[in-house]
Amino acid sequence: MQALLIDDEIVAVNALKRRVDWSRYHVDQVFTAQSMQEAQEIFRQQKIDFMLCDIEMPNGSGLELFEWVKIYYPLTECVYVTCHPEYKYIRKALKLGSADYILKPIDYEELDEVLCELVKRLDKATENTEKIEKIPDEIMQKLISQNVHTEQDQMIRDAKQFILEHIQETIYVEAIANQVHLNEQYLMRLFKKETGMTILEYITNERVTMAAELLVETNFPIVTVADSVGYGNYSYFTKIFKRYMGDNPKTYRQKHKTAE
Repeated sequence: MQALLIDDEIVAVNALKRRVDWSRYHVDQVFTAQSMQEAQEIFRQQKIDFMLCDIEMPNGSGLELFEWVKIYYPLTECVYVTCHPEYKYIRKALKLGSADYILKPIDYEELDEVLCELVKRLDKATENTEKIEKIPDEIMQKLISQNVHTEQDQMIRDAKQFILEHIQETIYVEAIANQVHLNEQYLMRLFKKETGMTILEYITNERVTMAAELLVETNFPIVTVADSVGYGNYSYFTKIFKRYMGDNPKTYRQKHKTAE
């Protein structure tokens, strides 16, 4: 496992690297960066499992960095380590799906609890990818028909179909771009222009839509539904589902199964 520490204060990042027993969390290598740009370069060269990141930095905040990471490296988890207790920061961090939010000065016992829980979740996510339930063909075809056949632009139609066919997997923008033979940046601009959504927003929307179908049309346990649509983090899945559908998965299932 590999970790990345990002803080514009070199003293802070070196102290964090030195004081934590990284082997306790199965971390073989720890990288450091002092800016968003340095962090992005490391991501391009290394597989980063999780990052500990400050929020306010020059030339790109930790929040902007994690938004970028969610698009290009969606499996990477993030824990914010910052001196900013303001609600607006915490809310944005949680909305992005960060694993936790720790205030400076760091309480290393608290950090230990957070990292232990994070590593357990990463290990479980790896195990779950090996035993995901197959989405019933009728549900898959229904969503593909609704989303792909109404799209006018062939490139966007192909991109949507690729996303839906790989909805149970980790979906990288690079893979979508390769499928439709477009530059990544051009694809993201075209997708936003044609659909009104970013690729990440579309993926999230389709995962929630598919989860809703599975909750009503199957008897899969809710944690299995989460895994089946690409969410290894159950609590994050519940949070996202409620934001989109207005109810948590359990309540949504009860309402719609009863309605039928």
